[in-house]
Amino acid sequence: VSIVFSTHHSFGNMRLSLAISTIAAGWGAHALSLPACDITKSGQEVCDDFCNDRCGFWNASAGETGQPQTISLFRLTNANLTGVRNKDTADPRGDIGFVLARKNLTATCREDPSATGCFLGGSDIYGLFKVEFDGQWGPYLQCNPLQVGGQDPVKKPLWLDQRNFSCGMDCLSPTETGCHSPWSTGNKNTSDDGVFGPKCWCDGSHREGRAVGRAAPTFLKKGGSIPNATVPSNWVPQCQMAYKEVEAGSCLTGNVKQTLHAWSFDSAIAMGCEACTDDLECTGWSTKDNRTVQLFSGNTSLESGSCTGAVPVPGPIWKMKSWFGVGQLGGYWYSTPKAGECPEGAPLGTDGCTWREVSSSYKNATCVNDKVDAAVEVYAKTCMDGCTQPLNRTSDCYLDCYRDALMGNAAKNVTKMPEKQVINPWVQALERDDPSEGGCPQVQPLPCEGDQCDPLLIDDGAWSLVV
Repeated sequence: VSIVFSTHHSFGNMRLSLAISTIAAGWGAHALSLPACDITKSGQEVCDDFCNDRCGFWNASAGETGQPQTISLFRLTNANLTGVRNKDTADPRGDIGFVLARKNLTATCREDPSATGCFLGGSDIYGLFKVEFDGQWGPYLQCNPLQVGGQDPVKKPLWLDQRNFSCGMDCLSPTETGCHSPWSTGNKNTSDDGVFGPKCWCDGSHREGRAVGRAAPTFLKKGGSIPNATVPSNWVPQCQMAYKEVEAGSCLTGNVKQTLHAWSFDSAIAMGCEACTDDLECTGWSTKDNRTVQLFSGNTSLESGSCTGAVPVPGPIWKMKSWFGVGQLGGYWYSTPKAGECPEGAPLGTDGCTWREVSSSYKNATCVNDKVDAAVEVYAKTCMDGCTQPLNRTSDCYLDCYRDALMGNAAKNVTKMPEKQVINPWVQALERDDPSEGGCPQVQPLPCEGDQCDPLLIDDGAWSLVV
């Protein structure tokens, strides 16, 4: 039974589909009830089991059962992109980790608003979604808008078709020819790729293209890094993303460009990594006494000795002061491929469907992000007061203070901001509507085009309760 209430209440853009009678009617009765995949097997064996409906990637040791459940998903998106069809989402830790990671683009976007990654800005929205799914997690899929036109649409597309998102593994830059990624390892089945977890290409069943995907990206948690960037997990976060430790028993040598003086091991390696990231000519750093740090330029070599050192790992984020993993909050990312969405009224499992959207609401991104910024500004007040314009949120000084507060910085004796002080304002802003309670009012998204839009939105401002 569908009951539609025509109203212009502040909840006007929210539609709830509460599975009350449907639970009794057996929604999910057709969903697969499979054991957890045995990840001690080889990658090929694990993926063979998954692709042939013999297991799912759920975690019994974490209390999961593999049974149908309803989950909360969050997404920062353009104001005209609604719903979760062929979209990536996250839990609170995973989404705020993504949002904070984007702050490193502030200076770039200030100078060139058309630069890569600058399409998400203050006019965007957050979506909050309740999704019912079959409990059988699959590999995480990267879902991104199709890159179109130009001689090289992978690297320099003429435009992004935001009506058409494509999902796949290694799909950072989808084009009409398929998925592309600078970190692609090829279609190799594995139970853990070291970044996103399992990767399974199901050539026959294509189950990976229907399952709700989940990943706990390594770069969002302590000790995480990009592929080929390997430093000990106990090293400071300034070194975690784009450096490789010099092998034990060796010292890096070469043309010494700069010498830094520290007071502890942590401050020494923080200085080394941070200064090398800031210097375009730096090719590595080394310390023999954990107090004096040498930065090198030009060619370097190794000689026998007892030193600590690292060299940058060239790649898309080298020398960018990457904020991926800033705060090391952890969390999960999710993917909901449109091919796995259940038709209206159909039980989970019907024709292999795995999920359905139950409810949705939207908040202005600036309102939400301002709550987090205000909390960081209070914590980092001493540092920001030293800036020429303390609360200029696009200035380099402000951003350095902000980053140091989230990560901690041993080179400056800055202690990392407690995680709850970062996460709680963000969650309150999204889950509450009353500004006096730290909430943000709901907003109506802009018109969405195509068949990947939110099916629960009603254009006339009404909201419906499906019981």
